[in-house]
Amino acid sequence: TFKATILLSQHRFEEGLAIAQQAQKLYPLNAYVYGLLVDAYVELGKYEEALEAADQMVSIRPDIRSYSRVAYLREIFGDLPGAIEAMELAIDAGARGDENTEWCRVQLGKLHEKTGKNDHAKMHYTIASQNRENYPYALAGLAGMAAGEKKYPEALALYQRADSLIPDHTFKEGIAELYQLTGEEAK
Repeated sequence: TFKATILLSQHRFEEGLAIAQQAQKLYPLNAYVYGLLVDAYVELGKYEEALEAADQMVSIRPDIRSYSRVAYLREIFGDLPGAIEAMELAIDAGARGDENTEWCRVQLGKLHEKTGKNDHAKMHYTIASQNRENYPYALAGLAGMAAGEKKYPEALALYQRADSLIPDHTFKEGIAELYQLTGEEAK
């Protein structure tokens, strides 16, 4: 499983899938193995196989990892209400303040943004930032909300704070977009 995890993180999806399939034969009741299969299948565009693996995973262990994968698959298939429902189950299965839980809460916020429920999105970003102090992805979510409300100085400060905590190109993209919006092209 570790070898498959490493291969998938290196974007060697075919190789990772092959190793995960070997692990699945050895450990057919291990939910983690099915998570590896889901991830590999998604990256390879084999969505039907990913659905089958996710179904197995959630039937073996209905937890934050399996529900979040179900949510992502529902999003891929365009079922945003179903994705929201599954992500709520993921959050309920996690521990408040845990990085995985608050990552799911941020993803839930993003799903709400996609459905036009910005008040719900902002609420979830705020909760995530309160449950996990200085959580950069929650700060970035709040920055996006502030930018949408044309509160550019607030948005910039939030993106910069998130960027100071961990390296993530999406924070820098948000900063660059704000500089463009405010006419500070040189920055």
